[in-house]
Amino acid sequence: MKILVLFGFLLLLNSAQGQEYGAATNATERKVLRLINALPEVQQENKLRKARKNPHLLKVLIQGTPTKENNYYRVSITENLGFQLRTYEWYEVDAKTFAIRYWDIASGESMSLSEKRRRKL
Repeated sequence: MKILVLFGFLLLLNSAQGQEYGAATNATERKVLRLINALPEVQQENKLRKARKNPHLLKVLIQGTPTKENNYYRVSITENLGFQLRTYEWYEVDAKTFAIRYWDIASGESMSLSEKRRRKL
């Protein structure tokens, strides 16, 4: 019975927060999400998905916030399939200048958007 009460409390606490994972919690984070959503790569892919009536549009999620060591937001481009999240790309957004850089998670390399586009990654 104690486990059932604890489970119910945790469920209630989680739903009371109402915060979706990766969603913006302040004006700066909302700006970061808008900037990434406005990228031509994201816009074009979602336009194609809408034309094909694909219900799974790409979504931008904040995966990391600035720290003393790293002054950027880490953001992912994700597709929510309901049972699975697929992450396609990662970006870093400077918390002060809002400059956007592509982050290659496999190599750990960060590069400008123009470099990413030139390499056609």
